[in-house]
Amino acid sequence: MWYYLASYDNMKNLYIILTLPIFINTVFAQDQPFELKFSYQIENGIADGSIRSHRAATLYSFIGEYYAANTYSDIPVSWGVDSIVLDNYKVESALPHIVDAAKDHQIVIISENHLKPQHRIFAKNIIEELAKEGFSHLGLETFVHRSNSTELLDSNLIKRGYPLDSSLSGTYTLEPKMGDLVRTALQLKYIPFAYEESPKVEGKDRDEVQADNIIKHLDSNPDARIVIVCGFHHAIESKIINRRNSFWMAKYLKDKTGIDPVTIYQDNFTEKFVENEHPVLTKHNIIVPSVFLDSKGEIVRFSDHVDIEVMHPLTRYRDGRPNWMYENNDFRTVPLRIDRDKVKFPIIAAAYKVGEEDGTPVDRIETKYRFDQKGLVLNKGEYLIKIFDGENYIEYLEEIR
Repeated sequence: MWYYLASYDNMKNLYIILTLPIFINTVFAQDQPFELKFSYQIENGIADGSIRSHRAATLYSFIGEYYAANTYSDIPVSWGVDSIVLDNYKVESALPHIVDAAKDHQIVIISENHLKPQHRIFAKNIIEELAKEGFSHLGLETFVHRSNSTELLDSNLIKRGYPLDSSLSGTYTLEPKMGDLVRTALQLKYIPFAYEESPKVEGKDRDEVQADNIIKHLDSNPDARIVIVCGFHHAIESKIINRRNSFWMAKYLKDKTGIDPVTIYQDNFTEKFVENEHPVLTKHNIIVPSVFLDSKGEIVRFSDHVDIEVMHPLTRYRDGRPNWMYENNDFRTVPLRIDRDKVKFPIIAAAYKVGEEDGTPVDRIETKYRFDQKGLVLNKGEYLIKIFDGENYIEYLEEIR
């Protein structure tokens, strides 16, 4: 028998959560999932030197610890945009302007900060709109490929329709919003391919090998319209030198193919936690990812390094979760159905779409203490909730209507 719980969110919309009155399964003595660590394990690894700061940040991102992830790894505002006077420009929603700028191009490169899932949410919005313009191939830095090929090591990804919750599909795909980006791309019939450097090539740096792999895919699909999602500065298409005394991926790609990509950078105008963030974020009431426009209504290009720079709203919190997790009015905070007096803390809770129990969850959180009421953020649908206490799993079904 299903129990029904009717509730209202802050927008005064009625929604119903259906949940089984008892746990449907308790699985004992299971190993900890691959790459999944509790905060205390990450902190112990940092203390004993077995986990470096950037790796710690990535591990925090897998368990929904957004602030902790970004305090361990941050980069400064780049190429002097923090000193540019912006008072004469207007601010508008970025998505329609990006689509307009990209629709006549063959390659679009979207740069993300790997620790800021809001960048992945926005990248997903971009690929949804670009699919309508004929874009149909997607290269992700996180994908793992077979030797001397851009074919995925996860050869069943397209047929399956979602990434696995393991390193077979990739590393960053273990983070729920990256997993959802991949899931959405497959639903839109994008053809995924891998381009990351592997193995190393004598005489070439990582970025040149990345570009060569993209070109290899392009040679096999000469008419393909391609979206690339990369990390940080790989989207730079100018002759600026990176730390390895060579160019960045977009520059190599542009020079070797003669194709001018649309390059999109998201991190200069996103909140920062270690480095100084851009002052414009506190001056403008930015509520959606936005761009600066000049008096002619054209996107302002601040340098020759990238074409478009996106501003992201400062994070606010709702029920203990970042507000960008609530992508539309169908997303809800769903409390964990556990007896907190009988569960050993900390726990990691994850929500898997029914039928995708081996896939990347749509949300994953760590709850450290009994009185922490933080919940999962879920869209309408049916889910298997898995709760892991370091030794055992508790599982139950939940449906949100």
